[in-house]
Formats: sequence, structure tokens, C-alpha cells
Amino acid sequence: MKRKVNVDRAEISSEEIAKRKNFNSVLKHSARGGNPFFKNKWFLSSIAVAVVAAVSIVALLNNPISKTAKKELSVVKADSLELSDFYKKEESKPCISPPLKDINIEYTIYKLSAEKGAVLDFKTGSKLIVPKSSFEDSNGKVLKGEIELRYREFHDAVDFFVSGIPMTYDSAGVRYQFESAGMIELLAFQDGKQVNMAKGKSINIEMSSNYKGTEYNLYKLDTMHNNWSCLGKDKVVKKTLDSKTLDISKEEKNPKLMAIETKKEEVKMEKEKALSILPTLAPEPKKPIKVNKQKHTFDIAVEPKEFPELAIYKGVLFEIGEENKNFNASLYDITWDDANLKEGTQKGKNYLLTLKKGTKKYELVVYPVFEGKNYESAMKIYDEKFAKYNTTLEKNKAEEKRIEEEYQTKLLALKKQQDEFMRKLKEEQANQFKQMDTEDKVKRMFAINSFGVFNSDCPKQYPQGMLCTANLVKEKNVNLLCYEIYLVDKARNSLFTYHKNPITQFSFNPQSTNILWTVEDGVLYWLKPEQFISISNKEAMCNLKMNRIEQKLTTVEEIKASLNF
Repeated sequence: MKRKVNVDRAEISSEEIAKRKNFNSVLKHSARGGNPFFKNKWFLSSIAVAVVAAVSIVALLNNPISKTAKKELSVVKADSLELSDFYKKEESKPCISPPLKDINIEYTIYKLSAEKGAVLDFKTGSKLIVPKSSFEDSNGKVLKGEIELRYREFHDAVDFFVSGIPMTYDSAGVRYQFESAGMIELLAFQDGKQVNMAKGKSINIEMSSNYKGTEYNLYKLDTMHNNWSCLGKDKVVKKTLDSKTLDISKEEKNPKLMAIETKKEEVKMEKEKALSILPTLAPEPKKPIKVNKQKHTFDIAVEPKEFPELAIYKGVLFEIGEENKNFNASLYDITWDDANLKEGTQKGKNYLLTLKKGTKKYELVVYPVFEGKNYESAMKIYDEKFAKYNTTLEKNKAEEKRIEEEYQTKLLALKKQQDEFMRKLKEEQANQFKQMDTEDKVKRMFAINSFGVFNSDCPKQYPQGMLCTANLVKEKNVNLLCYEIYLVDKARNSLFTYHKNPITQFSFNPQSTNILWTVEDGVLYWLKPEQFISISNKEAMCNLKMNRIEQKLTTVEEIKASLNF
């Protein structure tokens, strides 16, 4: 049956409402027989409410601000649609959905022979025992050749959070939250394609854990149904780890770090080679000095090979420096047996003149000077030489700058590569060993016959003690548009998850240290432990003012530091 629906029809006037106030007509068309329903007591009270409501509607329709109210209503509807679309989008996400882009627990890659199998050690002290011929393709054919295993572990609430792996467990209609003793994920690939565990085969896992209890069960994540399948119990074995086991990598022996250091040396050698082939720069020509008529001079022949800086000029004289306190003009009257010239204390500027006559010897500091036309000629030569020198100098400086910038760019890229590698090593170390007692650890041992996510867990109910409706707000008391909200009780190794803001049934243990956080548009917001004190279950709605983390987070360790975790 088709129905005619009026969309956005015009507002009804008060006259039209008055025309339709014919209750006798309504009664004529009502059902007959038995006691008329309008004579019942419940009807009399209801009709009174209806009349009041009708009067209120008429008043609203005649109210001059009804258009404003209508506009506000349309905004509410629009917001409601946006929220509905947002929730639908969130609910349609895959089972494993990391909440923060580019931040996750990274896999450790192992490569092994499918025919031989392997015993693999993980940095936390965990061990994977892989039998031979344990892999098959989608058609059930046992594989040969190289297999790539991808393995990672999760040990605390932030690890669980960044992984996007759900930690809720539904059993008989009751929703529980996992309290974990450790979780792993193991995947296998060949030539980039995911492969399966061969029938009848299993891989033994010895997972290092800081939780010794036997109340934990082993679960596997069912990504199709977004729930966990219980596989039974794991075996707990005490294990003492020494410092060598905890050492992720010896920097001086790490192949990747050694390769980076080698590349640094190569880049440095490239720079030195490039500098060595630059045009040779001649010494800077010295500007000629005009003779001072008030001072004494000598005219001495200059050997070009010995003094090339002076040989380019003609008519050079040598002026007696003022520092020669023993000079006497009578020296001009002597015919000297030998006169020797060598470079002085100020290179290229002054010279040491040695005069010999028999046993007599005089040493004078002299300065090259020019007189008359010789000075003009020397200045002309100097200008030409200096111009060429300056051009070559500027070219060399520009090329040296380019070579240095290129070298620094390459060096910086290698340093970033090195820093990133070290950061990842440190992050992995921090992720795996934080809150773990390295002196007294245990291994939780179990066998798996398929690949995926496995969790040593104990289902727990949500914390109790305080119960309220919690509305998460940000700056200017604007509601946060978020779907998953995470509560951490620091006394428990669990990540309690709530859905949709506001949280209608928000509960926590006020005796514990608690942290609450959520994500909106890739930005982390959190409620600090001290803010929980002000939450009261007496209020109908508790507005929780969340703190925006302004820092651009790029690592799991940075998240933990920001949350004081």
C-alpha cells in the first residue's frame, strides 16, 4: 500500500486547528459496544493532558520564536544523523582495528626453512619451537622453501590499546573483560602470501610473562565473529632470565648499525675526494706598498723561484722597518760580500735581510715597496691577479659549500636512520619488559595448530564501586565524538572498553588508580587519575573534562609517557 507523506509541509494556522476541534465527529467514527472507552477514568485524565498539550502546541505555533526553535530542531536532527553515521562507520570496522594511525606493536620477522623447522628466540625470553614441514598453502599442499614468520607480543594495557585487538569476551550473554597474562600474534607467509599451519602440526610457544597465576585460560581470537574461543589451560613454568637474555642488541655487533657506520665513512670519503679535485688556489697576491720617502731602502735582486710573490713585479725595493733599532745609514757605504733575503715573521708582508762583510753580520727586517711608475705598474698587475684570485676563491667557496651541504644532508639521513633504528629497539625493549620482574619471570607454555592471536587471559567483570552516566567533553565543553573509550585500573592488567559517548553505565573502583582515555580524529584525550575524585554517582550526568594531548605521538613509548603509564 502506497502512502502519501508530506515533507516540510507549511505550519498549521490557528484557524485550521480550530476548524478541526470537532470531537462529536470523532466519537461518531469510534467503535461501539461495551462501556465506551471515553467514560473510563483513565481516559478522562488522559484527555485533560491531551487538551493541555494541544493548547501548548497552538501557543508554540503562534509564538514569534517558533522559527528559531524549528531551526534548532533541524540542527539537532542533523547532529543526530551525523552521530548515527559515525557509529555505523565505527561498528563496521574490522575485528582488529588499531585506533591510532602508524602506531602499533611491530612484528619481529623470522625467516626459516619449511623443511627443517627452527627454534626461535624472542627478545623477551620467549621461545617458538617450529617443527619441520609445518606449513601448507590454501589447497592443503605442504610447502617447501623459505617461510617468513611474523611474531609480536603484548603485555600491558597500552599494548592492547594500540594493537586494536578487542579484549572483551561474551559468554552466555554476559560481557566480560580480559585480564591478561600476555598475548601473542603469529602469522606465516611465503612469497608475500599468507599460509596455513599444516594438518597434524603445531608450534610450541613458551611465552615470557610476569603473571604466575593458574586461573588464566588460553583463548584464540575469532576475527569472523569478533569473539574469543577458549582452548583450555596453558602450562606455567618458572624461568629466571639473566641480563644477556634481556639485551636486545649489542650495538657494536648489530649488522644494521654496522652497515650505517660503514656508509657514514663512505660518505665522508666521497666528500674528501670531491674537495681534493677543486681548482688549486694560488696564494693571495699582496697589495703593493708605495715607498715612504722618509725611510731608507735597499735595492736587492730577487730570485723568482724563491720569491714568486715578488717576482711578478718590477722595480721592487726593500724598506727598512721601524723595528730595526740598530740600523745606521753608514751601512750604505759598505760594499757587502753577501746579501741574503728570506721570509720574515709576517708571511708575504716582511722579509729578513742578512748582510755579511767578513766576520760582520747584520740582520734587518725589510718591507717590499715600489716607487713611481713601478708602483703604478705593480698596482695594475695586482688588480688583475687579485680579480682572478677572487673569482677562483668564490667558485671554490661555493663548491665547498655545496659539497659540505650534500655531505651533511647524507649524514643527517643516516643519523635519522640510525636514531630510528635505535628508537625502535629501545621501544621494543620498553614495551616488552615494562612492569616485568626480570629476576623472577615465568613462561606460559602452550601449543597452537593455527595462526592468529592467542591470549592467556582470565575473564573479569567490569570494576565496581562507582556507577554513573559519564559524558566526555573537551575544550569549551564540547562533547567528544568518539566510539571506543578505555578505562585502565592500574591494579589490574586489563583494558576495560566502553562504547559511545556518553557512557550510560560507567563504573570504576574509586579505591584504585584509574586512567580513562579515548581518541577523536586521531587525537588522544585522557582523564587523569586525580580527576576521578570529583566523579559522583549521585549526579544524573557527570561531565568529564578530558585533557587533549597536544604532542604529536609517533611511538608506543610516547603514548605511555603522555599517559604517565
